[in-house]
Amino acid sequence: MRIGIAADQTGFDCKECLKSRFSAQGRAAEDFSTGDLRQTDCRTLAEHLAAAIYAKRIERGVLVCASGIGASVTANKHPGVRAAMCHDLYSAHHGVEDDGMNLLVMGACVVTQGLACELADAFLEASYVPSEQTFGIPPQRLMRVVQHIRNNLDKPLAVGALCAMVEMSQSHFSKMFKLSTGLAPHQFVLQERINRSKELLLQGNAKIVDIALGVGFENQAHFTTVFGNLVGMTPRQFQRSSSWKAGGMRISQLSVAQCY
Repeated sequence: MRIGIAADQTGFDCKECLKSRFSAQGRAAEDFSTGDLRQTDCRTLAEHLAAAIYAKRIERGVLVCASGIGASVTANKHPGVRAAMCHDLYSAHHGVEDDGMNLLVMGACVVTQGLACELADAFLEASYVPSEQTFGIPPQRLMRVVQHIRNNLDKPLAVGALCAMVEMSQSHFSKMFKLSTGLAPHQFVLQERINRSKELLLQGNAKIVDIALGVGFENQAHFTTVFGNLVGMTPRQFQRSSSWKAGGMRISQLSVAQCY
């Protein structure tokens, strides 16, 4: 792991202690607090570390300074930087594990050198696994996409437009969407169109071609093919089936709750 470290004049001794500890652990740490520390503002150091994280020059940074809150606020203005001031082991560890913290800020007037070493160890040893990699797209964002699909079945629903709604790349969105729903985005859209068409067919007062166009198919032939593949019968057979009409079988739909 590529580590960056820095400190203002107040945190200098603590930083040197951390550097020695990292070296003994076999960790290489780049020191960003070179020059006259009396002329170096902690916010400037935060800027340097944050810029290095954003540029992928380092993976994590450690900053010991007098104004930890100000440094954290400054660093968090950089895209991809998640800085927090931590003075307890739980926060230092779970800040990484739960929220992807990549810049640990410690108040030089608050932590002892011993505590700073323990905090840095907890910070560097923790791993971040985004929840979406395990559980798919976060529920609120998934609901936004699903509702958009259901409200716009009669319109084109390109994957490129759907992934933009949740600010993901198309490939990542497709992978996470399938993890969330069990279906690729294109398959989910087709399934929702067929579900809606079933509802309309059961009403029995619309032409099949109108239903096909109304749920987003370009023509009746394509609709009939997809319907047959997913349902096992043609739309006309489904519409005329007495078992479906008389029984009033509930149309199966993938609920938002199932997507979570």
